[in-house]
Amino acid sequence: MKYIAVGEAAERWGVDSRAVQRYCASGKIRGAKKYGRAWMVPDDAERPPDGRKKPAEALPPLYPGLFLMENIRLDGRSADEIAAELPDEEHRHEFFWEFALLQGKTKTSMEICDRIPKNSRFRMTVLHGRNVAAIRRGRYGALRRSMDALKNLRKEQETCPVACSCIDMAEAVVYASVYAADRCPEWLQRGDFSQLPVDARPFALYLYALYLNATGQPRRMLGVTEAALARPSERGFTIPELYLRIMRVNALVALDSREQALELLEHALELAVPYGVFAPFSEQLATMRGALEEVARTRFSEAYKQILKGWKEVFSGWTEIHNRILDKENTKLLTAREYQIALFLVDGKSYKEIADSMHISLASVNYSLQMIREKLGVKKSRDLVRFVKWNQTTL
Repeated sequence: MKYIAVGEAAERWGVDSRAVQRYCASGKIRGAKKYGRAWMVPDDAERPPDGRKKPAEALPPLYPGLFLMENIRLDGRSADEIAAELPDEEHRHEFFWEFALLQGKTKTSMEICDRIPKNSRFRMTVLHGRNVAAIRRGRYGALRRSMDALKNLRKEQETCPVACSCIDMAEAVVYASVYAADRCPEWLQRGDFSQLPVDARPFALYLYALYLNATGQPRRMLGVTEAALARPSERGFTIPELYLRIMRVNALVALDSREQALELLEHALELAVPYGVFAPFSEQLATMRGALEEVARTRFSEAYKQILKGWKEVFSGWTEIHNRILDKENTKLLTAREYQIALFLVDGKSYKEIADSMHISLASVNYSLQMIREKLGVKKSRDLVRFVKWNQTTL
């Protein structure tokens, strides 16, 4: 039998020489011999298991979706009633942090999220939630850490196609949400969802609508959202359906079909307001070009206050992340109305067309543009384009 010295065995096994000597002295290496004060180890010996370390527990498989609520129908039951029907406490915990995030309660959502174990089956959905929270808060460093964690999770799950496709979705959410169109994955740019689980495709269609909005394709966006919502309606709504309804409103506003947009937006609010699901409206308030204010200020006045409050957080954080990812200089100084007026101007609308679209006077448009120019330090309205243009259309 061939023998090797303790030092060589230590190098092979990645331990120090004293550990190998202890293995030999305690009889853990079969065939080890002592010559004087030195131990010799059989050449084919394997490192003994370390009794001080517990074997790592196998992690449970990932939840096969981007988030739990993508397939839960909000159909008149209360949140507590819905949660009571979920299979276990782990699912209920997941449900409540997602629900808080959709209500615009970012801090509460992350407090609940922090209590979810790191070995939970929902560990990927937690990273997705942290990405969304980082964008809302404008915390680029936190976003980078979550994105790095997703990359590590992909390595862990490399043999599971479903898990990898859900991780693809989580990464796509970041770039689509901040309108970084050229950073979106190729499958999203093509609108090809064949590699995604069937249950994940409605939300993927919403991401595709975001991509189309970012690249100035409102007619295509309208076609995609109408097709996605064309199936016979069931009672209530799912979260992907709500997002698709809002993107359909965006498309109609961009195509000057404002009356139809207002009607659809009112219906979306009727569905969402009883649940306090305000975040989807806050996220798209500016791109709806005043349509939300027109519908919500009177009939949904309390909800509008919450939506506007959420917009202030979302807009500031979104702009910070958008600027960092795309190396741009979009402003955070404008109010919701000022930003919407500026966007109309970027779209090529005349002052009168802006006034007609927003149902305000021409004097109000002139005054708002004067305030915008003062805030941004520009002399001419055309110079404000670089501070508010968020999509990739050619002006």
